[in-house]
Amino acid sequence: MATAPLLQAHALTRHYAVSRGLFKAKGLVRALDGVSFTVHEGETLAVVGESGCGKSTLARQVTMIERPTAGELKLVGEDVVRADAATRKRLRPLVQMVFQNPYASLNPRKKVGSLLEEPLKINSNLVASARRDAVRAMMAKVGLRPEHYGRYPHMFSGGQRQRIAVARALMLHPRLVVADEPVSALDVSIQAQVLNLLMDLQQDMGIAYLFVSHNLQVVRHIAAAVLVMYLGKVVEYGPKSTVFSRPAHPYTRALLASTPVLDPQLRRARIALEGDLPSPLNPPSGCAFHQRCPYAVERCRIEVPKLEPYGEVIVSCHRVTELNN
Repeated sequence: MATAPLLQAHALTRHYAVSRGLFKAKGLVRALDGVSFTVHEGETLAVVGESGCGKSTLARQVTMIERPTAGELKLVGEDVVRADAATRKRLRPLVQMVFQNPYASLNPRKKVGSLLEEPLKINSNLVASARRDAVRAMMAKVGLRPEHYGRYPHMFSGGQRQRIAVARALMLHPRLVVADEPVSALDVSIQAQVLNLLMDLQQDMGIAYLFVSHNLQVVRHIAAAVLVMYLGKVVEYGPKSTVFSRPAHPYTRALLASTPVLDPQLRRARIALEGDLPSPLNPPSGCAFHQRCPYAVERCRIEVPKLEPYGEVIVSCHRVTELNN
C-alpha cells in the first residue's frame, strides 16, 4: 500500500505586485505559476532551472516563510496555505532549511554551541544540560569534533560551516529539509563531502530533501526525482533516471547538454540557448520557452502547452511526441 506524500503541492502560485515607476500601474511578477509536485518520506526531489526560474520562491513557500497567492500545499496531510497561525507554528519545525552561503547564514557573534542550541531554546522545553547533550550528539553526527562547540564560525572552513548549518537544520529532527543551492558556494573538492553527508543523514534519519540547484551533476548524484522549472512553470517532472537518460523537453535537453561531462559517450548534442531568460514581469505569449527554443512553431507562440504525461514523465511541450520519436 502506497504511503501518503510527506509534502504535496497542487497548482502552487506566488505572484508579486511590483512598481513599474512613477505614474505607472503596478506590474505583476508571476514568480510561481501553477507548480505541482509530491515528496515522499526519505525521498529527494531536485528542483532545477536557470536563475530567475522560481526555485528560491518555491523554497520560501515550502518553508512557510511566505504564503502562496493561490493553490494547495499540504505537509503531512495538513493544509499549509489556509492554516491558522497556531497550526503553522506547529508545522514549521517539520520543515527546516539549509541556505546557499555558509559564510552569511551563521551569526558570526555566536559560538557553534549557542547557534545549535538556539532552535531547541525556542521550540523545546529541554533544560540547558539536555540541550548541550543534544548539540554534541548532532555535531558528532555531521562530522564536527567536540572542541568545535566553543568556537566561532569564522574559525571554520566553508565545508565545516556548511556542516554546522546542516546540524542546525537537523536539531529539531525535521521530516523535510529544503536545501537551497547548499554546495554551490563551496570548493568543488568539498562539494562531494557535503553531498555524501546529506545522503548519509537521509539514510540514517529518514529525512526527505527538496534540493534546489542549477548544477545537474550534483542533482544526478543525490536526487530520486527531478522538477525542471522555467519562468515559474514546470516544464518537465519525473524520475531522475528518465529525465537524465531520455529528456523530453527541449529546455531539459539544453540544460543537460550545457553540463560538462567527462565521458564522451554521455555527451549530448549541444542545443544553443539564445538570449536570456525573459522577464517574469512581461512573459512571452504561448509557451514561455518559445523565444529560445530551436524547435518552436507558430502554435508555440500562441498556445500555452498543458503539462501532460509522456511515458514516465510529465511534460509541457506541444511537440514532445514528434521530437522524441
